Amino acid sequence: MVEEIATVVSVEQKGVWLTTTPVASCNACQVSEDCGTGIVAKTLTPKTLHFFVASELELLAGEQVKIGIAEQNLLMAAAMVYLLPLLLMLLFAVPASAAGVSEGMQMLLAAFGATCGFAIARLYGRYQEKRADIHIVEVLPSLGVQPKLP
Repeated sequence: MVEEIATVVSVEQKGVWLTTTPVASCNACQVSEDCGTGIVAKTLTPKTLHFFVASELELLAGEQVKIGIAEQNLLMAAAMVYLLPLLLMLLFAVPASAAGVSEGMQMLLAAFGATCGFAIARLYGRYQEKRADIHIVEVLPSLGVQPKLP
């Protein structure tokens, strides 16, 4: 199980809204300011992620919890985002190359295959989002959380 610390933003009857701040791996390097990969990672990494987790725990806004997700879910998501577009790109381009299609058409077919792969991955992501298998593993102790008084 992969674990992450999240903060409770709001509480509803059937669960809680949580937020996490993703950590970019490029911040550890000394040349991250000059590296193209580091600049892209800082630009494209979302500042916070906001999501709902069904839970019957009595939590308060501001509390921190440790959440967990199964490794197999992450591996499947990575395969859908990285491997599927690559495989579909090759599946469209290689037969076209073997058939003697022009290079321009091969490039268009490869781009079409990759686009189809990304579209399928996006649909799969939306499907998985509805049945996300994120669990609250534990509530972390905190000293400064007080209930909101009306």
